[in-house]
Amino acid sequence: MARRPLRSLTPTRDREGSYAILLLLSLPMLLGVGAVAVDLSYQKVVRTELQAAADIAVHAGIAELDGTWEGVQAAKATAIRAAARNTAGGESVDLRPDQIQTGWWDEDQGRFVQTNDPADIEALRIVTSREDVLSSFAAVAFNQPVVGAKGHSTGVNIQGGDAGAVACYLPLAIPQCFFDIHDDLSQVTLTLNPAGIDNVGWGRVGATPNASWTRDQLRYCSDGVARVGDDAGLQNGVVSSALAEMIDIIEEGGSTWNTDNLGPLPAQNGSSAISSAAYGNTLEGAIIVFDGGPGYCQGKGGSFNGYEEIVGFAWATVYDVRTKGGAKDKNIFVRIDPMADEVIGIAGGGQVAGGVKAQGKVALVQ
Repeated sequence: MARRPLRSLTPTRDREGSYAILLLLSLPMLLGVGAVAVDLSYQKVVRTELQAAADIAVHAGIAELDGTWEGVQAAKATAIRAAARNTAGGESVDLRPDQIQTGWWDEDQGRFVQTNDPADIEALRIVTSREDVLSSFAAVAFNQPVVGAKGHSTGVNIQGGDAGAVACYLPLAIPQCFFDIHDDLSQVTLTLNPAGIDNVGWGRVGATPNASWTRDQLRYCSDGVARVGDDAGLQNGVVSSALAEMIDIIEEGGSTWNTDNLGPLPAQNGSSAISSAAYGNTLEGAIIVFDGGPGYCQGKGGSFNGYEEIVGFAWATVYDVRTKGGAKDKNIFVRIDPMADEVIGIAGGGQVAGGVKAQGKVALVQ
């Protein structure tokens, strides 16, 4: 007689019901794991922003130290203003006076020594923090509505030399040989052209620039510190949207041409994209100088694609932009000051050719 197949002792519907119960029981744990992952990632972003603000605040404040109590007060006030120009978690960084310590740097022990004697103060230690960073899923899963994040930076004043690192840079890169072939850098036409007839490229530390990043870097300087010895990713094709962002920033008028320091304002280009009412506004900052060999300055120049090593920085004042015309007419009109007396360096060690001559720079030591 044929044997009937064995049937499961557990009905299918019961097994389905068990799976549903298991899913319901494990759902809070799964949500909790997801909450931790999401909120930790966001916390890391805020911590990076706070760290950048701390570095910039130290850099700004340290230049005011002059051995007097007035200099100490000015250093703290300057650091607070510099921090406030940065955001963390979408809000301005609010640096309190009690988050700024004054002291000197013990080279032998490799440590910061706190002091309130103005004559001995040559270093600042700054802590930036946010204790009210709103959590997303963790607020639901663990009843934890906020998380904390901190950044900290210690810097010591160093005099003279060329900038080996900057806390903020315009996303432009020129080869070192640029300075060998230009006798007059007061009126330079930079050509951005995917066809290869160019003398400048967009530059980004450690990565290839893209359109969205380049716009953000121009407006917010969001990429942090650039150092001599870092590799800069080059790109000559990120043109239209980045140039449009540059035009908008100049139109908004954050800085203006300083005739006393720079001489007469050059005549506006006939195809300028800057309105006549806004002409005289500028965009200023450090740009990357890299050592790619003489090929970047011969014939049609280098390709401005790939990576090159940063050897220094130059101070650039962008005063005009042209976008109309062919590929060779995507231009940035700029004054370059290879020995500009601008306080932008946060460490020494850059090369003189193309370096930014900064007074009272800061070496970040912690």
